[in-house]
Amino acid sequence: MKRTFFIAGVQFRPKNEIAEAGKILEQGDLLRLIPEPTNKFDSNAVMITLPIEEEQKELFLGYVPKKFSSEVAGMLSIGAPIGCIVEVVNPAAKTYEMFKVTVQIPEDEEYEEPDMIEEGDK
Repeated sequence: MKRTFFIAGVQFRPKNEIAEAGKILEQGDLLRLIPEPTNKFDSNAVMITLPIEEEQKELFLGYVPKKFSSEVAGMLSIGAPIGCIVEVVNPAAKTYEMFKVTVQIPEDEEYEEPDMIEEGDK
């Protein structure tokens, strides 16, 4: 599983927090995925945060878009080694297009679906 998207809901975050994130986020940074099953808009909501270790806090950036939230929440609920990596940071863009990320299972953890047949297995 690999999904690339702009973080949803950034435009609803406090402007000062988003400006801060735009200054410190870089391509390749790892973000944290946190399920939020009590979210009133989506019971499969998954928050995306930036861990700031030196300050021991999390900067809440937004959400996995609803289009992918059930899939990502499901993977998290079974303990899949799913990660979120920053692909693009563009502070000059509209807020809903500032942060593009990829959510995926790391390649060394990839698995094949049982019904997949390799060319050599025929």
